[in-house]
Order: sequence, then structure tokens, then C-alpha cells
Amino acid sequence: MQTPDLPYKLRRLDDLNARTPGLPVCYFPPLEQLTSLVDGEPPVIGPAWSLPARDEVIPTVRTIGFRKGAGTNGSMPPILHAKLALLGRLWEHDEDDFGPADVTAFNPKRLWIGSANFTASSRRSLEFGFWTEDPVLLRGAEEFLLDLIGSSEGIDPDADEHMPERALPDYDDPAMAEAAADLRFADLDDD
Repeated sequence: MQTPDLPYKLRRLDDLNARTPGLPVCYFPPLEQLTSLVDGEPPVIGPAWSLPARDEVIPTVRTIGFRKGAGTNGSMPPILHAKLALLGRLWEHDEDDFGPADVTAFNPKRLWIGSANFTASSRRSLEFGFWTEDPVLLRGAEEFLLDLIGSSEGIDPDADEHMPERALPDYDDPAMAEAAADLRFADLDDD
């Protein structure tokens, strides 16, 4: 029996993404700051820009680092080799320290760190892993995983180079300064 090819496996993962809820961005402020790329570039944010909807979701399965060959610049991206599972609680509240507000957050509770990659062949290997509730490790793992998610890309069976879909935006500083000055002078005129 022949093993299915990589594009076939990726298409199955893409189908899985269509059937699963994904990761709500509103629970993770570092992901909320990222914006979708426009023609492969981060958008330029100026005074007229508005925040994206809070219901944005990142698909359940993402990819990072693995490619069939070297990218256009000849380098190979690193392959993610970490085996982590971070469990926690998503929570919501209708007020914050300043009054009514939609508050969402994630509280990490347990972290799995191990060598097993959860494939059929790993069942024949000697593997090691452990659970921890150490707060420092939980925070570090959450930061690491959010960085990975921010650098990840969707499932594309035909892609040959790493192209993240989200990035920190660029800011139109001169336009923002001009808008701030206009507001300041408008306030002075009102006095």
C-alpha cells in the first residue's frame, strides 16, 4: 500500500479546518494586533483605519516551516520540532476596571512538554513527556505558541515557500501626526 502524498494529506487537513471552530482571536491580544496581509504586505494604518471585527477566527490547523524545497531565496525555513500542548480556560466578562466592556481572556492551566510527535511511527519509539502547572513555563509556552500562530500560514497543498498571512501593521506616522494636530487645533478652536 502506498502512503498518501503530502498534497492529499494537506487537503484532508484543509477539510478538517472547514469542519472545526478554530481559535477565536479576541481571547489573545497579541493575535488581535496582527492584521491580514494585503498583496503579501502588512497594511498601512492611518487615521481612517478601523479595528477588525472581534469575531475573527484563525483556522484550527496551521502550518509553519515545512516545505518541499528551498524558498525563492534558496534558504530552508526552520522546521517546528517542539511538542507542546497548552490547556487553559477561555473566559468572558461584561465589565472591566473602568465599567461596562466586553472582556475576553485566556488563562493557561496545564502544559504538556514531550518528545512524542503523535505519529504512528512514534509509538515504536522511546518517548518522554510530562505535564506541568508551573506559571513561568505556562506564560513562556503561551508566548511561544502565540508567536508561532502569528507566523503561521494556512494549509496550502501547493505552496513552496513560507508566506505568513498576518503581520504587525505599518503605521502612516506623518498622517497620524497630522490628524492628531488637527484634533488638537479643533479643540483649541472650540474653547
